[in-house]
Amino acid sequence: MSELPPPGAPDTKGRISIPTLRRLFSLVMPHKRLLFAAGALILVDTGITLSFPLLARAATNAVSVAHSVAVLNHYAMLMVLLLLTSGLLMYVQFLLVAAAGNRVVWQLRKDVYAHMLRLPVAYFDTRRSGDLTTYLANDVTQVQQTLTDDVVRLAGNIVTLVGGIGLAIALDWRLTAISVGLIIALISFFVFFGGRLRKLTRAGNDALAAAMGGMTEALSNVRLVKSFTREEYQEQQADTALGNVFNLLMRAARIEGSFGAVGSAGSTLVLLVVVWYGGREVLAGQITSGSLLAFLVTVAIISTPMSSLAMQFTRLQRSLGASERIFAILDEEPETLDGSAAATFPKGPGAIEFRNLSFSYQPDVPVLSNFSLAMLPGKVTALVGPSGSGKTTAASLLYRFYEPQAGAIFVDDIDIRTIRRQDLREHIGIVPQEPVLFSATLRDNIRFGRLEASPEEIEAAAAAANVHEFARQLPDGYDTLIGERGITLSGGQRQRVAIARAVLKDPSILVLDEATSALDTRSEALVREALERLMAGRTTLVIAHRLSTIKNADCIAVLADGELVESGTHEELLARGGHYANLHDIINDDEAVVVAQ
Repeated sequence: MSELPPPGAPDTKGRISIPTLRRLFSLVMPHKRLLFAAGALILVDTGITLSFPLLARAATNAVSVAHSVAVLNHYAMLMVLLLLTSGLLMYVQFLLVAAAGNRVVWQLRKDVYAHMLRLPVAYFDTRRSGDLTTYLANDVTQVQQTLTDDVVRLAGNIVTLVGGIGLAIALDWRLTAISVGLIIALISFFVFFGGRLRKLTRAGNDALAAAMGGMTEALSNVRLVKSFTREEYQEQQADTALGNVFNLLMRAARIEGSFGAVGSAGSTLVLLVVVWYGGREVLAGQITSGSLLAFLVTVAIISTPMSSLAMQFTRLQRSLGASERIFAILDEEPETLDGSAAATFPKGPGAIEFRNLSFSYQPDVPVLSNFSLAMLPGKVTALVGPSGSGKTTAASLLYRFYEPQAGAIFVDDIDIRTIRRQDLREHIGIVPQEPVLFSATLRDNIRFGRLEASPEEIEAAAAAANVHEFARQLPDGYDTLIGERGITLSGGQRQRVAIARAVLKDPSILVLDEATSALDTRSEALVREALERLMAGRTTLVIAHRLSTIKNADCIAVLADGELVESGTHEELLARGGHYANLHDIINDDEAVVVAQ
């Protein structure tokens, strides 16, 4: 399994990875026709460019012999016509490259996001969503130009460089040797410092992802920040993180700036040397002034692809650093695919059995140990216990967010590992303690339970969950935008929306992370009423926070240190005088809260 490097981790390789390079350029293969067409236009344009030195020599020699303005005008018009043709070719190839580039970015972002959605829950346990979205935005953008414009221009630059050098040799091999020697010295400089630029670029990207992840996290919890008056603290944290980004980017900028300065000065130096040495050759009668002019034009033509290749190499270094992080995400193993023999969800009554389950998030730190529990179909089973006893973990295992290290879970005597994962999850509904709502309309948030539901079915589910009561009072009814995480709704209203979503899903099994904590009396009554409608006839697992809310459960299972220590009804457990009775005696029955894991 590939591992995403931690933010700020430097790239220690210091060299171009051929497998990474090959994989990077394979991304453009689906769009090769567009790029080949653009490349063909660039080659034609290159041929036009390489004709200018010859035209310049012919024009100079012809005018110097004929002393005719008409001859000069003839060559000038020919060059203008070639320039216009070159401009048209460049415009068309730009459109072709833009089309290919935007398609590459669109497809890559879509593929990375789709892959992220299919990664196991455990992957996200140790990573911030802000970091991942930064990779998705910035890193993909960095590889765009390399994968499209640079790929297409590479062939044209090479042909121009090789053709220009060949033409220069034909004009004067001594001037060519001097010019090429200086060019090679410049390219060596770019290659040497290019590796450093790549490492700094990757470190800068990692640092930016960490900074953006931290700021996104703070903004997502802005009420907590304000309630603790931690605005200045968060600002200082961001300032430190962004300062690290700034320092890394400035180090990279110094190298990149030196590329431009050295490239510009080097190109000018080549021209000056050619003028100095060529002038001596003209005065000595070794070459004509027309040949010197042609050579100067040729050197100017050569310097353009030389600078372009240097910049392409710089961008390639940046792109490799960014693409390594993208590929690290794509190389993460998704959730195990269902085998061809995977079964559909059973159509039985919905009996659930946890059989000898053992699970740990970290080695040698067990969360559940030999946990067994039978849940009767259509009945309510509650899990209670102190923090860290494994209540929420048991529910996560039922969803197959994680796989147990030992034991199994059965639905109607069928191991859930033999059921198609998507089918299993489609038949389990959940109402969390803190409902997760999207920044969309009220209707769309309820529809999330079943996307194909009709407007009438959505409103019927809303009515069953006591949502209709407040939905009618919203500015646009069910089409009202409710803000990020449903912030414009009260806690009780958000809970009822989550219940409506579960009602619409119509699951066979229900998991309730008790949804009435910290609600006022009226909201709690409305939520309880909606939950009772939802639980009717369904096999329900309640993760209990308040003992007062589970008195009427058909079975109460008590967890301690990951083990089932006792089970029974409320009255039976009180009479037994064990763990449950101790919990009941220690805390006030109406106000007690047993914090869920």
